[in-house]
Amino acid sequence: MKWNNIIAVFLALLLNCQIGHTLDCYTCEYGICLLPIKKTCGTFEVCVTETSKLGGVVNMKSKGCMNPFNCMTDSSVSIGGITMTTSPSCCFSSLCNAAVTPRVSIISAMAAILSLWICRMF
Repeated sequence: MKWNNIIAVFLALLLNCQIGHTLDCYTCEYGICLLPIKKTCGTFEVCVTETSKLGGVVNMKSKGCMNPFNCMTDSSVSIGGITMTTSPSCCFSSLCNAAVTPRVSIISAMAAILSLWICRMF
C-alpha cells in the first residue's frame, strides 16, 4: 500500500470523527446468527464478527461490538481439555458486520485505532 493511500485512509477516518459518535452493529450469540439484532455500540467501539473453533474443527460465529485495541488479538481457552480459539474480524462502519468480513489489514487497523485515539483527545 502506498503512503498516499495510507494518509487518505487516515484522513477519511479522522474527518469522520465526531464527539460521542457510535456505530450500529449486528449482534448475535454463537449458533443463533440467523436473525441478528441491531445494537448501538459504546463510544469508540467497532463492529466485530468473531469466529471460534472448538478443537480446531467446529466453527461458530458471533457478532457484536468490541474495543478496537482487541481487534488484532486471537484468544484461546481450554475447556475440559479441548481448546477453543476465537478470532475477531473488525470493521469500522455502521452495520458492516452483516456478512462474513475479511480480516482487517494491520495498516488499516492501526490507522483506525490512531484516528479513534486522536478523536478521543478532542
